[in-house]
Amino acid sequence: MTRRRRRALRVVRPRKRRRLPFLIASFVVVGALVLGVVSVQAVASQGSFRMQELSRHNADLADANGRLQLQVAQLSAPKRIEREARRRGFRVPGPDEVHTIVAGTKP
Repeated sequence: MTRRRRRALRVVRPRKRRRLPFLIASFVVVGALVLGVVSVQAVASQGSFRMQELSRHNADLADANGRLQLQVAQLSAPKRIEREARRRGFRVPGPDEVHTIVAGTKP
């Protein structure tokens, strides 16, 4: 049998890994994620401030509505209307001053 000749062993140096592209890609991805989180947080904060403003405005309108309903109740009180009518010269008519007109009857 013939012997095969072996090649001489040699030291193989590991390839140099290029870390720069990986680092750049990592920074881009992490930066985009951070920017996204910050943007979402800002939008949520603005929404919260808007909700507080609308709640305060709603409370102010409810107070104003209550004041207006009280004013309507005071102005429509029968005693106040009677007092105002007398001040302007109105009076309750006597029985001989009231005339009833019946409409729709044939003579």
